Amino acid sequence: MRNIVKSIESDLKNKFVFIAGPRQVGKTYLSKEISSRLGGKYYSWDLSVVGGTLLEKGFLNDRLVVLDELHKYDHWKNFIKGIYDKYHESLKVIVTGSARLDIYRRGGDSLMGRYYLHHLHPLTMGELARPTEVPRPEEILDFSPLTADRNSFENLLRFSGFPEPFFSSSEEIHNKWSIQRRELLVREEIRDLTNISMLGLVEHLMLLLPSRVGSPLSINSLREDLQISYNTVKNWLEAFQKLYISFHLKSYTGSLGRSIQKEQKLYLWDWSQISDPGARFENLVAGHLWKAVHLWRDNGYGDYELWFLRDRDRREVDFCITKDNKPFLLVEAKLSDTIPAEPLDYFSNRLKTRAVQIVATQGVEKKAGSIPVLSADKWLGRLP
Repeated sequence: MRNIVKSIESDLKNKFVFIAGPRQVGKTYLSKEISSRLGGKYYSWDLSVVGGTLLEKGFLNDRLVVLDELHKYDHWKNFIKGIYDKYHESLKVIVTGSARLDIYRRGGDSLMGRYYLHHLHPLTMGELARPTEVPRPEEILDFSPLTADRNSFENLLRFSGFPEPFFSSSEEIHNKWSIQRRELLVREEIRDLTNISMLGLVEHLMLLLPSRVGSPLSINSLREDLQISYNTVKNWLEAFQKLYISFHLKSYTGSLGRSIQKEQKLYLWDWSQISDPGARFENLVAGHLWKAVHLWRDNGYGDYELWFLRDRDRREVDFCITKDNKPFLLVEAKLSDTIPAEPLDYFSNRLKTRAVQIVATQGVEKKAGSIPVLSADKWLGRLP
């Protein structure tokens, strides 16, 4: 059971539910599990050769249906709008998609008010420890260390939080899974859902991204490597975000007069592709925090967002969680440095915000001034 199930089942009482997330993260398995428990039926657009009208006739007498990968139907928004407006009192619907349903909803006919959106992320320390709960934001401000699950942490760091490679704990299965997933994303998702035709170069771009994780994103550098235009690279990166391949963090400005506004940092949903140990650990922490802000928003806990901090004096903090655009918590990720980073201390005082430094090293539990320094396996479990 995944930790978003209770919220999904509660929201189904009032509206349709969308479940969005990357390929092979478990959306189909989860939706089938919910459908089976609640007496519903499952329909996959991948398997359907009929159009929307015939598909509609097939399930209107059901109480609950799952429409998997429905975004592949060109007119899916109008289709769902029509179904909701006519039948929402008698029919409950779960729509899943690996393309970003939360992005597509902003264009065309609005579905606002007809559904709740939930994100399914890769497994994390918190979900493994508490698979039926979504901890509230205030709980992460408790820096007392949890009982460490070192084995889970090391498996997440090595194999990612995608269920198949994580539970296999096999290097061979992980390697095969990684190659197959990349080919699936390029040959199916990108080909079918975008106008991109240069699939060989797209795959090359995907292979370049792991070495760019954690650093300010330079589209010019990628353009030079690929020998294509700036706008082409930019458009491809935007497609990667829509397809849950990568996500970008912007620099938080707020009241920081010397912050750098236009810079972005790139992270991958699958951090296991990153060879550099420091960048891989930073991406793992980013993935945990990214999941937290998504689930807190999805559950109605507040308007939480994730940023990084960097000013013109080159002071930088890896992550800044905000609530209602005000700093909530600063997080720095280090492989083994147990002395709080100077920029972390500076921005914590400047923004009057609590801060924590997370390290990959096992057995770290200390406090330097006002800043706790903890092993990742002792604190990340407080996140969803």
